[in-house]
Amino acid sequence: MAGRPRKAEPEVALTAAMNAFWSRGYEATSMSDLTAATGLHKASLYQTFGDKHALFVSALKLYFDKTTAAQSDSHNGETNPLNVLRNSVTTTIEQFAEGKGCLAVNSLIEVAPFDAEIDKILKQFRQRLDRKLMRLVDAAKATGQVLATVDSRDAVRLITVFMHGLSANMASGMSAAKARTLLHEQLDLVLAIGKRAKSQESG
Repeated sequence: MAGRPRKAEPEVALTAAMNAFWSRGYEATSMSDLTAATGLHKASLYQTFGDKHALFVSALKLYFDKTTAAQSDSHNGETNPLNVLRNSVTTTIEQFAEGKGCLAVNSLIEVAPFDAEIDKILKQFRQRLDRKLMRLVDAAKATGQVLATVDSRDAVRLITVFMHGLSANMASGMSAAKARTLLHEQLDLVLAIGKRAKSQESG
């Protein structure tokens, strides 16, 4: 029947809403945009997800779930901590979208300064990621793959700040391939991998 909304499973509708927020930003995404993206009437959206803010919170959590799952899949049985670290951050970059960047970084800039709940969610996710990366840096130091003089906390901060910058550049059109290349170069610099190789050669 013409004009009748298509049915959508909650996760499918939530993914569509996530993509709408990701493309337009929170403020610029209207309820009309969300009903068009999900195929649900406004009443159905409210009944299933709550208001726009509640829907955004659910969409943001879905984005984190997808990013975390992709990171886990990227390990693929790998046990070398340095390789796991590379795979994790590379996969995170691959979750960014050309022309859109990272939904989390976008939300950190647009929404978090004015929304305590979103700020808390973003900080929790960032802290989990930082702890994971620090464990991997420490493990790589323990196996001699990274110089023991590298400060793990500072290294992770530099990596995450650089990834935020890559997100902004990808939102402006940088390709994922270019972002990966720059990320790998930065990892070598931050973790002093080149210095480690030279010290091994001289030894």
